[in-house]
Amino acid sequence: MATASSPAPVVEQGSSGLGRTSAFLVSLQMAWTGLGANKLRSFLTMLGVIIGVGAVIVAISIGEGSKAAVEESIQKLGSNVLTILPGQQRAGGVSMGFGTQSKMKVSDVELLKRSCPSVGEAYPSVNKTAQIKATNKNTNTTVNGNGPPYPVVSNHPVQYGRYFNADEVRSQKRVAALGSTTAKDLFGSASAALNKTIRINSQSFLVIGVLKEKGGMGFRNPDDAVYVPVTTAMRRLFGIENVNSITVQARSFGLMSRAQGEVEKVMQKRLGTSSTGNNFIIFNQADIAATQNEQQDTFGNLIKYLAIVSLVVGGIGIMNIMLVSVTERTREIGIRKAIGARRLDILTQFLLEALFLSLVGGLIGVAMGMLGSNAVAQANGWRVQVSSSSVVLAFGFSAVVGVFFGFYPALKASNLSPIEALRYE
Repeated sequence: MATASSPAPVVEQGSSGLGRTSAFLVSLQMAWTGLGANKLRSFLTMLGVIIGVGAVIVAISIGEGSKAAVEESIQKLGSNVLTILPGQQRAGGVSMGFGTQSKMKVSDVELLKRSCPSVGEAYPSVNKTAQIKATNKNTNTTVNGNGPPYPVVSNHPVQYGRYFNADEVRSQKRVAALGSTTAKDLFGSASAALNKTIRINSQSFLVIGVLKEKGGMGFRNPDDAVYVPVTTAMRRLFGIENVNSITVQARSFGLMSRAQGEVEKVMQKRLGTSSTGNNFIIFNQADIAATQNEQQDTFGNLIKYLAIVSLVVGGIGIMNIMLVSVTERTREIGIRKAIGARRLDILTQFLLEALFLSLVGGLIGVAMGMLGSNAVAQANGWRVQVSSSSVVLAFGFSAVVGVFFGFYPALKASNLSPIEALRYE
């Protein structure tokens, strides 16, 4: 920024001698010269804007990345999915936890499909950990017993071979599909597992398919598992009569709520209710996604507000420095007015200086925000997503801050009396 001794680089010719465009160009040149006269102070003034813009972009990027990760995680569970779990058993008034009151049967699947018009597919599930052997290798993993719709409903398609069919479920066939991790552990590669024999609890199973890699989901990893017909798992492997859960797919996302209501009515008739409510619980994928997104929004908004506060502080810094600059350059302003500069010319000059500070600070802040987002992602293993809308929002807000906080100093400069300004020392 220029000091009081800095000469004006352009001689004013009065409003009659200069068109509006020429007057604006003079103001532009004066503003740029004024900032360049004290580069260090100009940069320090921009720091608040730089930090604020960078923080806004990092905050929004983390929030958007978290939302995308949650949506991807929910999508891995399947499309339009409801999961029915048994209720909680009580012993002496003490709850044993959900899933302990297991009374659901394989036949309940057909009952739901017949009685619920909004339900498309459904399958029962049981699972236990077991030792799996193949030639000279073995692994300890989860054995999942379920039905033929599993690959489609759970968004876990077959990569090699096929999945078991309804006839194999009815006849309790000893066939299996392997998760990609289990196939690699036992046979070295996913494709090599096809048509090989594995042993589960000392019983031989033919591998008829290998599922595509899906990725872990919290404490569950569908790739590190073996999939067999639910009837085979229940009667040949585990010796149980009830299923652990039933997964239901609504015909469309819009029918999720209706499907849940229909399922609840059918299961109430089938399992009954108790003084504490239903003897089962239904997990709605849409509700889980909504809850997760609400939490992410709350966290993201908190960081945004902190970043906005930083931007406002940066704007106050711009106002402070501009007021100091007006005081330092009072004589310069008086000279400009004496040779014909209008109030609008002075106002424009100082507004442009404030705008330059905020816009240049905004550009640097955008770059810092992108670099910061990548640094956060690499340092913490988080997923971040820098969107063009976040960049436009942060940059636009920095421009608004510059104009808002620069207007009062510019107005004060334009209102100075030429005679009083020329007398100022």
